[in-house]
Amino acid sequence: MNDAISYQTYADGLEDFWFRRQAAPRFGRDFRLMGRAVRVVSNEVGVLTAVNHTLPLYTTATPTADPPCTIQLVVQPAAAAPGPVPDDLMQRLTYTGDADWLLIQLGQWGQAHVDLGKRRATAVLSPELAQRPDLVSQCLLHTILLNFLIASGLGLLHASCLVQNNKALLLLAPHNTGKSTTALRLALADHALLSDSMVFVDSAAGRVQLLGFPVGKIKLRRDVLGQFPALRPFLAQEVVRQETKYSLDLRQVGAAQVWQTAVFPTHTTLCLMTRHDHPETTLRLVEETAVWEAILQNSLYYDSEAVWSKNLAQLRPLINQAQTYHLTIGTDEAQLLATLNTL
Repeated sequence: MNDAISYQTYADGLEDFWFRRQAAPRFGRDFRLMGRAVRVVSNEVGVLTAVNHTLPLYTTATPTADPPCTIQLVVQPAAAAPGPVPDDLMQRLTYTGDADWLLIQLGQWGQAHVDLGKRRATAVLSPELAQRPDLVSQCLLHTILLNFLIASGLGLLHASCLVQNNKALLLLAPHNTGKSTTALRLALADHALLSDSMVFVDSAAGRVQLLGFPVGKIKLRRDVLGQFPALRPFLAQEVVRQETKYSLDLRQVGAAQVWQTAVFPTHTTLCLMTRHDHPETTLRLVEETAVWEAILQNSLYYDSEAVWSKNLAQLRPLINQAQTYHLTIGTDEAQLLATLNTL
């Protein structure tokens, strides 16, 4: 007996107990993310529009030869409908990880398992969440893709990066120091913003390359909004780690304020930022040791010695070639910009 024919004869009447047939990926999107190949597949075509929300936030770069990553999004109804997805779903997520695997719990609306070693992730989403591709992108795709990028060997700095005449200015600062406000002032003056959050470093080919996420976006505190009254129509309220902030996409203000492509800087300046209540802004040279301490203390994804060592190896060529300063920002905006323009 031909087993294939036999199976086809009875297939329609067999119970799909494990949801395998309904979960089968019938739709797919292939794209490049920072030059790396990614494939997202699903049993529901609509959820793939989450990719449209994702791509604009990553630097475009030359294609690499890295093996592709695959993300499977399975849309499956729960035994009991979980109800509408809350807009603050991002604040309700929980994460678990060990070695090369990660688990992302999206409450009653889904979960995802990520295998970094195999470059594969599988997520099971409720139909309610699948109908919110913006939240699928924000709460799921970004977390998975950022981990894939790090696993591919890219280094990461939590910093703002601005570009002027192919020169890079990196601002590293503790929370609520004024990094984003300073980055915005520079972007509205004569710099272009690569990223105000994550700067990826690729130095494997012997030449430092900088890439960013999320490209062109800045989050501001409520207390600084009065300094930018003309930008109020472009601001969107957002909760970040239990704190309400106001998100600005600089592309809505002007294309010249955003740097979308990879940067091969001819010169790099790195500033460790603090602030005081005096008008003047000051600069002083800082030792490399202080730079490494600031990087390690401001790390999120590098939480083990092995991964940190790989990151350090990627960042070292950047730090070695950078001019490093301690920047203390004052309250006089004109003097701040004048000081930074001397770099």
